[in-house]
Amino acid sequence: MTPCLTRAETTRDPGGFTVRYAALDDLIRMRRALGRPKDHRRADELAHLRRTRPHTG
Repeated sequence: MTPCLTRAETTRDPGGFTVRYAALDDLIRMRRALGRPKDHRRADELAHLRRTRPHTG
């Protein structure tokens, strides 16, 4: 989990609070690691987004 935290994306919400969230590639890896069919489906959906959306980070 620590490597995911060091690669976490960071933004600020409208109130000025820092919000950290998993990078898309890490989220895909985590979903696949869970191994449940629904997580594999979600990982496939996220991988499709990765391929079709331009990288913004």
